[in-house]
Amino acid sequence: MRICVDSKEAMKRFEMLFLNENRECIFLKPTPEFTVTGQKFGPFQKGDRAEMPNWVIEKLLRNEYVDISPEDAYESLRRLQNLYREEEKQPLKFQTVQPFLYTAIARKTLRLDSDKTSMDPRKYEEVEKLRKMTPFLVETRLSKILRVAKSGAYQEKRQQMAHEERWLCEELAGLISGWRQNIME
Repeated sequence: MRICVDSKEAMKRFEMLFLNENRECIFLKPTPEFTVTGQKFGPFQKGDRAEMPNWVIEKLLRNEYVDISPEDAYESLRRLQNLYREEEKQPLKFQTVQPFLYTAIARKTLRLDSDKTSMDPRKYEEVEKLRKMTPFLVETRLSKILRVAKSGAYQEKRQQMAHEERWLCEELAGLISGWRQNIME
């Protein structure tokens, strides 16, 4: 028998994986050398690119030292809107998403929302759009996840899913398989 992990616990695990994952950032201003957990970074000039763990990038983003490189900004509002449009256009086809998509969206929303005092109206609007877009995206993909879990096509589709989607699909596939087996006995 498989032990089902609580969904909150699973989401926290994916958040930790995301925070330790490296992404590329672009420095917005000259930045002196700094040390994080014994590792030295820099110095950097405006326009320099560097790969760093997401938790370091988040600190630098908060202080407006960096921006995430466009290639790695998979949680950008424009990309999410495009993904949602594609998901709506092709209801039977899984669009490939970045494995840390949901965690990145949550972290970005949290970061933008944490400093309401200095937030300009455009960022506040972006937070609101992200909050509205995420449930639509989740519901659109959820029906596809259910279909994949029911059909047993998980292995072929798993590379197109975010980590949270993979976890849910595995859990559902296990439950459905066990249920089918018990009913058929």
